[in-house]
Amino acid sequence: MSTALPRVIFVNRVYWPAQAATAQLLVDLAEGLAAAGWPVHVIAAGDAAGPHNGVTVHRTGAGERHGGLVSRLLNYVRFIRGARQLLSELIQTGDVVVVMTDPPMLGAALSGTIQRGGARAVHWIQDIYPEIVTAHLGVGAMVPLWPLRVLRDFAWQSARHCVVLGEAMKKSVTGRNVPAKNISILANWAPRELQLQPTFAEVAAQRAAWGVADKFVVAYSGNLGRVHEFAAILTAAAILQSHPEFVFLFIGAGARFDEVRAEVQAKRLGNVRFLPPEPRANLAAALAGADAQLVTLKPEFAGLVFPSKLAGVLAAGRPVLFVGPPGGEIARLLVRTPCGAAFAPDDGARLALTLQQWHVDPELRRQLGQRARATYEQHFAFDPALVRWQALLLAAGTNRNSRFA
Repeated sequence: MSTALPRVIFVNRVYWPAQAATAQLLVDLAEGLAAAGWPVHVIAAGDAAGPHNGVTVHRTGAGERHGGLVSRLLNYVRFIRGARQLLSELIQTGDVVVVMTDPPMLGAALSGTIQRGGARAVHWIQDIYPEIVTAHLGVGAMVPLWPLRVLRDFAWQSARHCVVLGEAMKKSVTGRNVPAKNISILANWAPRELQLQPTFAEVAAQRAAWGVADKFVVAYSGNLGRVHEFAAILTAAAILQSHPEFVFLFIGAGARFDEVRAEVQAKRLGNVRFLPPEPRANLAAALAGADAQLVTLKPEFAGLVFPSKLAGVLAAGRPVLFVGPPGGEIARLLVRTPCGAAFAPDDGARLALTLQQWHVDPELRRQLGQRARATYEQHFAFDPALVRWQALLLAAGTNRNSRFA
């Protein structure tokens, strides 16, 4: 590519060596751009500053981990202050600053610094705050949060571009008076390690390590967060208690981990097990080790969040079980491809029936898995995403006003 590429500065609280989803996405994109000749900087929390795989990393010193709500808020405030200071020292006219959404409202907090530095802002929107808080607590929460939404809207409206993950999120952003021509849909990709599928022996070894070699494995892999739906899964597990061939695995952690585990214990669901998060190097075998993979979303968060775990599940070539808005974006994708099935949050009985049908029909599972992999290659692979990101960043840095989706 041309040597006149604009300098790109990413800002996100987590980055390598953190394993959070946004950290892994940012590592892929930042290192991919650097390998293609782009000058890339990242501002993140932590202490390990300096060059890493072609990317210059700047650290705020604020902690990446936190405990309760007060600790979390203090960490967010410290990171935002540190990021603003580092950005003000680093920024140059003509830079493209890509701001993610960890912590929430980060883009609004840095908007003035970006404008004063003569740089162009791109908001990479992983989730939409403060509306997520409103969806969680109720509409009454929007009254005290209204000033934050005004600041957030202004940051979006004055930015060179906003990047969202799906059609529903795009509608949410256009609904805040952001011109559609300034919004691109660029789906999150599966981790680069999933480009090559694991061998049969690797998958068998993973299942043996879990102690489920002879089971039909239904897995939920990743963050058990507040926006995720679990009622239908636990209902299905209860219905299938008398079928010893089934086992449900929750592989990960998150804000609702203790809640879900407590409910499993209260219902005495012996067919449900909890496992720690898998390291990224083992992710391909871990995802492919299941016979079916779960993706969930509470309906009230549709348009505010797009579950990034979908990309990895599709890359693993396993049938997808989606629990969430039955007419939503992911449900429509599964019907259109087709590579799985969708269920409403109160549809645990049909989820259990579908699992029984898939268990006795391995050919159907094979076909669903093949179509899942094809869907990943068409919509969620990293290499095409990197090409589109380069086009977007080049346009943002050269004053071109282009649409990408």
